[in-house]
Amino acid sequence: MLSKEKRALVAEIMRRGGTLLAEPCPKCGGIMIKYKGKTFCPNCDNINSLEELEGKTESKPTDLQEINELILKRLLSVLKQQTDDEKVSIVALNYLNALKILKEMQTKNER
Repeated sequence: MLSKEKRALVAEIMRRGGTLLAEPCPKCGGIMIKYKGKTFCPNCDNINSLEELEGKTESKPTDLQEINELILKRLLSVLKQQTDDEKVSIVALNYLNALKILKEMQTKNER
């Protein structure tokens, strides 16, 4: 499970236009994210700040509802392909955590 700091970092990356990939991490089965041309796993890769991922190009803000729908579609896709129950649990928990973070962000944006 991701730490509070890593969850906040993932949420910020998604808010800034990061993309959840359909393929799970080959090491842990968790989510993989692509941001500004770099692909990483928040569980396995030692990424602790946006500065480590930032490039020279600016990203466009992405609609949170669009991200939410993308996460759900990718979760279903990954779960259909995965046969290992332990990996399914890990992937599902990571996706559900991402959805929870997005919901919290939506609530904050509505205020």
